[in-house]
Amino acid sequence: MIATIANEPQAKRPGPTLSVRIRSLRAFSLPLSVAPVLVATAAAVAVAHWRWDVLLVSMLGAAALHLAGNLLNDLFDFRNGVDRRVQGDEGRPGRVLVYGLMRPAEVAKEAAAAGAVSLAAAGYILWRCGPMPLAFAAAGAIILYAYTGPPLALKYRGVGEWAIFLAFGPLLMVGAAWAQVGAFCLPALLLSLPLGCVTTAVLVGNNLRDRQEDAQAGIRTLGHSAGGRVAQILYIALVLVGGLFPAAMALTGLGPRGLLLAPLSLLAAVRPLWAVGRGQRVANIDSQTAGFVTLLSVLLLAVYVVQGPGR
Repeated sequence: MIATIANEPQAKRPGPTLSVRIRSLRAFSLPLSVAPVLVATAAAVAVAHWRWDVLLVSMLGAAALHLAGNLLNDLFDFRNGVDRRVQGDEGRPGRVLVYGLMRPAEVAKEAAAAGAVSLAAAGYILWRCGPMPLAFAAAGAIILYAYTGPPLALKYRGVGEWAIFLAFGPLLMVGAAWAQVGAFCLPALLLSLPLGCVTTAVLVGNNLRDRQEDAQAGIRTLGHSAGGRVAQILYIALVLVGGLFPAAMALTGLGPRGLLLAPLSLLAAVRPLWAVGRGQRVANIDSQTAGFVTLLSVLLLAVYVVQGPGR
C-alpha cells in the first residue's frame, strides 16, 4: 500500500491566479513610465501633429520594459535574500515570491514575456524613427536590468537612485520626444528633471521603508550609506522639486504659464511627506508616492495639450 502511494504522481500545483500575476507586476507603478512618454510628446509637438502610432508603441514598449524591470527586481531581491516577510506588509504589491504565491521560474517567464513585448516595440520604433530613439531605450533597458541584476547590482551599491533617475527621467523622455520630432527637444529634457526626481522619490521611500530588511541582507542602499535622516530629507526634497520645478519653468519663460499650477499636485503628497518627516515607516509609501507622480504627470500633460509647446 505504501509503495503504491509512493509511486503515484503528485498532484500538480495549480498556477498562479490572475490576481496574483497582476500583483507580481506592480502595475500601480506603470504611470511612472507611461506618463512621461505622453508628457514628453506633448512638450515636443502640438497634439494635431502627434505621430499616434509611434506614441502608442512607445508607451507600450516603456510599460513592458518597466514591468520586466519590476519582475527582475523582485526575482533578484528574492534570490539574494533581500526580500523577507515583514509583519504588516502582507498586502504590499509584489512580494509574491516571499509569500510563496509564485515560483521563481514563473516570475522569470513573466519577465521574459514582458521583455519580448518591449523588443517588438523597439523593432517598430527602429523602423519608423531610426536608431537614435532606440539607443535611449537600450540604455534604459540596461539600467533596469543592472539595478539588481549581476554583475553590477546597482541597488546594492548605493547608486540605484541615480540609475532610476536617468532611466525614468532624461533617457525615457528625451528618447520619446526624439521619436516624435527626430531631434533633441529641450523642453522634454527640462521636464525630465522633475519627473525623474519624483520617480526617484518612489525608490527612496521604498528603501527607507526597507532599511531593516536590507541591513539584514547585508546590502547598502542610499538609506544606509547616507543615513536614515539624510534619506528622509532627500525624499522630501525630491518630491518638492517635482512639484515646484515646472512652476519655475513657467516663471522663467521656459514653459507654458499653466505650469504655475504644478505645485497643486503636492496636495497628493501631503500624507507621505508628513510620515517621512516624522520618521514613520509607511508600508505602502511606494504606491502613495506613485499616486502623486500620476497627478503631477496628468497636470503637466493637460497644460501642454491645452496651451501647446513653447507657450
